[in-house]
Amino acid sequence: MTNNNQVSISKGNNKMGAIPSVSLPPIVTCKNCSTCKKDCYAAKLCKLRPSVRDAYNRNLNILKTDRDAYFIQVKAAAVTTRFFRFHVSGDIIDADYLDRMVKIARELKGTQFLAFTKNYEDVNAYFETHKQPKNLKLIFSLPFDGATIENPHNLPTAAVIFRDTVPADNWKICGGNCTECACRGVGCWELKKGETIAFYKH
Repeated sequence: MTNNNQVSISKGNNKMGAIPSVSLPPIVTCKNCSTCKKDCYAAKLCKLRPSVRDAYNRNLNILKTDRDAYFIQVKAAAVTTRFFRFHVSGDIIDADYLDRMVKIARELKGTQFLAFTKNYEDVNAYFETHKQPKNLKLIFSLPFDGATIENPHNLPTAAVIFRDTVPADNWKICGGNCTECACRGVGCWELKKGETIAFYKH
């Protein structure tokens, strides 16, 4: 029987390898997703696998009803691992959520954290007055329609390569396995300010 008060932490998957992560439901927790929601792989996964959908929904329910409990469990899951991923599905829902991510990263200096986000507004505003921990890599996911985003802090970005997309010469191409990249010190985990990682559409 599933404990409705227990946050679901994924131990990894075929693409990510053995990197634990916490996720939320796609689309409903995502800002600025109008150009990508019809192609959202996480939404498709939720339709194919009800158990995954239910786990994401349970996480959101815990977050809404007891935010402290949610982040206590996330921190407990991250404390024993070198790498931890926020949001294989879902996104940073508000500034307080981001603030708690930052605090966990500061407390767990031995863990590298990674998150892709389209919540440009809250992230941009937050780092006007806060310093980003070195062990928290935030990557702005670019809109599918090529629209320009505000990125005053020059955070690294992520782009999708469609069939008719010609990758820019300076884009770094995803190697396909997060664990391999993390262990080798390449890819998303080591993106510098202004750099772009690109993923073939899946």
